[in-house]
Amino acid sequence: MDSTLTTLAHYFTPSSLAATSIRLGWKALSAALVLLIGLIVIRIVMSILRSALKRTVSDVTVRIYSENATRIVLWVVLLVMILGVFGIETTALAALLGAAGLAIGLALQGSLSNFAAGFMLLIFRPFKAGDVVEVAGVSGKVIEIDIFSTIIDTPENIRTFVPNGAIFNGVIRNRSANEYVRTELRVSVETGSDMQRVLQIVRRTLESNDLVAATPRPDVHIVDDPGAGITVAMRPYVRLEYMDAMKTAVAAAVREALRAAEINVLR
Repeated sequence: MDSTLTTLAHYFTPSSLAATSIRLGWKALSAALVLLIGLIVIRIVMSILRSALKRTVSDVTVRIYSENATRIVLWVVLLVMILGVFGIETTALAALLGAAGLAIGLALQGSLSNFAAGFMLLIFRPFKAGDVVEVAGVSGKVIEIDIFSTIIDTPENIRTFVPNGAIFNGVIRNRSANEYVRTELRVSVETGSDMQRVLQIVRRTLESNDLVAATPRPDVHIVDDPGAGITVAMRPYVRLEYMDAMKTAVAAAVREALRAAEINVLR
C-alpha cells in the first residue's frame, strides 16, 4: 500500500503534472494543426476531384455519389491521423475499429445494405438524376442518388427520401427511359350511335393533335364499360412532359368533334 501511494504521489507532483500538461498541450496543438491542414487538404482534394469528375463524368448521379464516398474516406483517414498524434497505436486502432465495425455492422445491417444497394444502382444504372420513376411505392422525379437513400420529388412537390435497399430489391419503373409513353383516355357516347363514324372522328382528332405522337399510331377501340352508353378507349403515345396537357386537350377536342357531328356524348 505504501509503495502504491508513493508511486501515485510521484505522478501527481507539481513537476509531473506540469510536464504532463505541457506534453498534452503540445499534442493537442499538434492535433489541431493536423486537423487544420487536413481540412485544407480535404477541401483541395474535393475541389480537384469535383473538377475532374465534371470533365470526365457526364452523369450527375455518379459525380455526387463519388464525391460523398471520397469525402467519407478522407475524413476517416484524418481521424486516424489525429488519433495517432495522441499516441494511439494504429494496430490497436485497427483492431478496435475492426471490433467496432463488426458491432456496428450487425446493428446497422439496413444502412449497410442501403449503401451496397446505392453502389449497385450506380453500376446497373436503372435510372439517373432527372428521370421520372416509380420505386418502392413512390412516384416522382429523381433529384439525387445518395449513399444510403435516393431523393425523389413527388408530383405534389414533396421531397421524399427512399432507402436504396428498398429500391434495388423492388420493382423499378423508369418512365423517362423511353421517348414516348402511352396513356389511356375514354369517352362514352349514346347507345345506338354510328360507331364506325364515332371511331373515325376519334382517330382523326387524335392524329391531327400535335401533342399526340404519329408513330406508333394511336389505338382506338370499343371497350366494355358498366356505365351507360358505349365507351371508346383511346391509347395515344405522347412525350412524358406533355402527358397532362395532352390529356386535357385531347379529351376536350374529341368531345367537341363528336358533338359537332351531332353525336350525343355522355361522359
